[in-house]
Amino acid sequence: MPAESIERVEVITNPSAKYSPEGTAGIINIILKRDRKAGYYGSAQAGADTRGGYNASANINYNSEPLDAYASLGYHRHARRSGGYTNRLNYNDNDTTFLNQENTSKGYGGNVFTRMGMTYRVTEKDHLSFNAFGMFGNGNNDRTTNYVSNDPNSYTTSQRIASSENDMKGGNFEIGYKREFGEDHNIDFTASYNIWGMEETSIYDQISHFANNTSYTSYQRQLRDINNKNWEIQLDYVNKLNENHKVEAGYKGTLGRENSPVTTFSGSTAANAEMDYDLYNRFIYNRDVHAFYGTYSGKWNALSYQAGLRGEYSNISTQSPAYGESDSDASRFRTEYFSLFPSAFVSYALPNNNEIQVNYTRRISRPWGGQLNPFMNITDSTNISFGNPYLDPQYSNSFELNYIKSWDNHMFSFSGYYRTTDNVIQRISYRDGDVMKSTFQNIAETTSAGTELVLKNNLFSILDLTTTANLYYYKLDGFTYSPGDGLPLVTGDKEEDFSWNMRMIANVKLPKAITLQLNESYNSKQVIAQGERKASYSLDGGIRKSFGDISVSVNARDILDSRKRSSITHGAGFEQESESWWGGRQVGMTVTYSFGNMRPKRSQRDRDNGNAGGGYDESYM
Repeated sequence: MPAESIERVEVITNPSAKYSPEGTAGIINIILKRDRKAGYYGSAQAGADTRGGYNASANINYNSEPLDAYASLGYHRHARRSGGYTNRLNYNDNDTTFLNQENTSKGYGGNVFTRMGMTYRVTEKDHLSFNAFGMFGNGNNDRTTNYVSNDPNSYTTSQRIASSENDMKGGNFEIGYKREFGEDHNIDFTASYNIWGMEETSIYDQISHFANNTSYTSYQRQLRDINNKNWEIQLDYVNKLNENHKVEAGYKGTLGRENSPVTTFSGSTAANAEMDYDLYNRFIYNRDVHAFYGTYSGKWNALSYQAGLRGEYSNISTQSPAYGESDSDASRFRTEYFSLFPSAFVSYALPNNNEIQVNYTRRISRPWGGQLNPFMNITDSTNISFGNPYLDPQYSNSFELNYIKSWDNHMFSFSGYYRTTDNVIQRISYRDGDVMKSTFQNIAETTSAGTELVLKNNLFSILDLTTTANLYYYKLDGFTYSPGDGLPLVTGDKEEDFSWNMRMIANVKLPKAITLQLNESYNSKQVIAQGERKASYSLDGGIRKSFGDISVSVNARDILDSRKRSSITHGAGFEQESESWWGGRQVGMTVTYSFGNMRPKRSQRDRDNGNAGGGYDESYM
């Protein structure tokens, strides 16, 4: 969307009760001008990268007095590669053995995306809207894993080749109605239906060599069918009573359904593979969440304040029927709970563009389907992961103190925060013979406290520099978990450390309509359950040149080839070091042609929900 259509962009780090308390991230709210220009505008893009991926897309937006409409169509062909290693020491009763593995994978896929929508102003006060999104495509992936071991009871070397192919499709349909009773006094209703599905076939071939010069082969074929659908209904009411008082209230209902069967055939070769009933899994996941909220905002001289309360009722159930077992006979795990999420915000405007803010919110992180699904991921036969259908949500309480100071070309922000989280969901690992298994568990409580510094500078009219630094103390309480089946307890000691991360974005305006951007980030070492995650850093960059209506951009991702995740974990009878990387260094180029015919316009909606602005640049996906 053109920059002149945007009035301002709000970054909300600690959202109020009006917004969903799910997760820990903030939100970005785009406020559009009421009197933005009429006419049409759009763009067409085409790009390619050094990994073999390419994309093309086009979008158009049309604005008139009674109608706003947009449409876009795009194709994205991606080529990906990744790899890693895991080195494990097994501490047995009589000896210590090792198992080292290294893997590489590459994959390709193509997806078609389309979006369309419109807002029709039936009257000056009544607006109807429609938005739709569709996607379909396919992909494949090949992964090779090589193993080396000195365990006398196991193989000396082994190789496992995993190949998969999938077809996927998804879509979204949304309708809305907005009634404006007056300026900042309205009621807004939306209803949407979302669907996503994927059919995947995976084949695993493995050959192992033993010290006595014998070999063993295994073959597995796995058929997976994922079906997700959900409905959302939302009703929001806003009434600005006067210049100093405002009330908001609303309801949001989310109804989600998933039914994902997985069938596995096992044997020494493809010819003798038979149904493996132990690996059969059909995951049925239903999640209904109903939320009501209310907020009150006020202002007295230089003091602004807001208080809100959100109540959510959750009804969640999971089932995993065995092969041939009916849904009615299968055991069902069901949980119901009602949660309250209060929020409070106070800010005080000081002279000379100084401002102090204090706020408190309560948040929730519900486990997602992959964390709940007990499906056994056998891509790596020595490291098997699966979900835990008995997980509870984790809750956090967050307190913030913010100070903001603005100058003509500079802005400084200081935030101090304190956050506690209960029932923390973390991945845990344990040995089951020669196999390392990992799952998710509510293990403990965490406490974090720290400061976030943001410094934004406009230097010499050509350099826009934004620096963010986060320094915090983190504590993870100790825990004990029993995996059952006579396996030893999984324990974790109390861990605490001081961590920090930094992000810097530099935008440089060069002569001849050339702009340059560099994006650097660094994350220090951090403690996790059963170990630590090592420090990581990355550097991205891009340069753009405009030729009137045409612009050419060249983007370089992971310039230092350093975007990796490394960790060290330990537990009863093992110690393990692992590292994984994805993507690697990549350079891409995108050519964009922009067009449009703008003219003044009298009125327009004052808010955009992110769907009605038209297209997107798929080269950044």
